[in-house]
Amino acid sequence: MRRRSTRPRGLSSLVILALTGAAAATAVVPAHAVAVPCDTSALITAINNANLNVDTVIDLEPYCLYEVTAPYMVGADDGLPPITNVNGVTINGHHATIKRVSTNNFRLFEVGTSPAVRGSLTLNDLTVMNGQPAGAVGGAAVLVNNNSTFAGTNVAFQGGTANIGGGIRFRAGSTGSLTDSRISDNRTTGGASTAGGLYSEGQVTLVSTHITSNRARVGGGIGHPSGTLTVNGGSIKHNTAFDDGGGIYNDGSGVLSVTGAAITDNRVASGGLGRGTGGGVHIGFGGTQTFTNSVIEGNAVTVNTVDDGGGGIYALNGTLTLDNTKVKGNRLIGESGKGAGIQVLGGTVNVMNASDVTGNLAAGRYSLGGGIYSGNLLGTPPAVTVNRSAIDRNKVSGTGSRGAGIYNASGTYELTDASVQFNVAPDAPAPGGIWTSTAITSVTGTTIANNSPTNCLYSPAPVTSCVG
Repeated sequence: MRRRSTRPRGLSSLVILALTGAAAATAVVPAHAVAVPCDTSALITAINNANLNVDTVIDLEPYCLYEVTAPYMVGADDGLPPITNVNGVTINGHHATIKRVSTNNFRLFEVGTSPAVRGSLTLNDLTVMNGQPAGAVGGAAVLVNNNSTFAGTNVAFQGGTANIGGGIRFRAGSTGSLTDSRISDNRTTGGASTAGGLYSEGQVTLVSTHITSNRARVGGGIGHPSGTLTVNGGSIKHNTAFDDGGGIYNDGSGVLSVTGAAITDNRVASGGLGRGTGGGVHIGFGGTQTFTNSVIEGNAVTVNTVDDGGGGIYALNGTLTLDNTKVKGNRLIGESGKGAGIQVLGGTVNVMNASDVTGNLAAGRYSLGGGIYSGNLLGTPPAVTVNRSAIDRNKVSGTGSRGAGIYNASGTYELTDASVQFNVAPDAPAPGGIWTSTAITSVTGTTIANNSPTNCLYSPAPVTSCVG
């Protein structure tokens, strides 16, 4: 006999309807994409529509060159309409290029227009070229305003010119990221002339991004006065500054965190205001800077005055930590240079976990500190800790040069499980290992040996456990 169900009729249908309704309530409806032909006016129309929440995903024609010949409207400093959709506009380039081709000066993209009028822009697989804003706000390819957001993946920013941020400027309060991207061959001009490639005042992250061959008066590659800048992988190389910070100019209260990156072959050349500091990195008046699993190599400073130096790193103040980061093969070129590897004039410097300072050269008479130079510029002597790291094989050359490993004009040192070996200075009385004006007594498990012409002999103050 067939058994009758005791379940109320219609229950299955109700369950199905309930589940279907729940699924419909939680389903995400994808944004509709619009395909834009190889026509700049069509691109401008698409951006205007996206700002109105109509077709917020824009697909460009693959490999097209979109030439922007004038500002998008009379009196504007942007070639394309500013992004004012806070919910987000995405432009998929499909390897297309957007290029300013005009005698008129304007940038290409602006995200938001004020703290109150915000925007959010994502660029993918696109090249942005030759932006040149007429105004002083900067950001030749992209200007990201306060409270706005920008993200780029596989994007190239090339050939831009501005007074601040020859490639991109992130203003205070903005948020941004670049992944697998390139900022190259941009420059800054004018009195401010800061950050040839990237100017970062917001909360910005770079992932596997390369900043190369940019130039500025200060901050050839990057200028970072405030906010938080995080660099994961990638490189900062072949950039030029004419005063300070060939690779990175970090001058303010911001936080800088660099992991797994190469800061190489940048330079500070003559031609600015007469200064020359920080071939690889210039650290200014404060903030916290951490370099982990990175290399700062082959950077150079052309010395113009007696206070110039820091072929690899110039640290004026703040807290600098090197963790398994190599500072090697950097150079000072000219007389009276200080610190071919690192010049520290205040604050705290921690050199730890195989952060070896090696093979740096101060080439010129009266050079001081082939590896590290420490002095006092702001009234408070620096504190330097070297822990499980080597200050080896550095060199100062020329008459009157001293302290090929360490030259301590002012400051305190702690040397723990460290090495100061095979550093070379000219003939006596120039110690090749350590020259110090104040006694260095905190020395534990450290080898100071094989330096030429002496290890510490002829230093005006002693170094504990240093012989000869």
